[in-house]
Amino acid sequence: MNTLQERIHDEINELPINLQKEVFDFILFIKNKIETESDNDFLSKNADAKQAIIEGLNTPLEQCSEYVDW
Repeated sequence: MNTLQERIHDEINELPINLQKEVFDFILFIKNKIETESDNDFLSKNADAKQAIIEGLNTPLEQCSEYVDW
């Protein structure tokens, strides 16, 4: 029996090329979603980063610098 990866590969290869591109775009979307969720998980678990974001969001625009020093 074929592995899941082989079955997916076979199914995709049977699609017209324009639909293969849509499958590829979906894969990139899913990978980006996973990366984004990982970033959100990190920030939500890092109290210092979370506090800095909250403070930044609550800072009035006129108090913000036009330049970053990092």
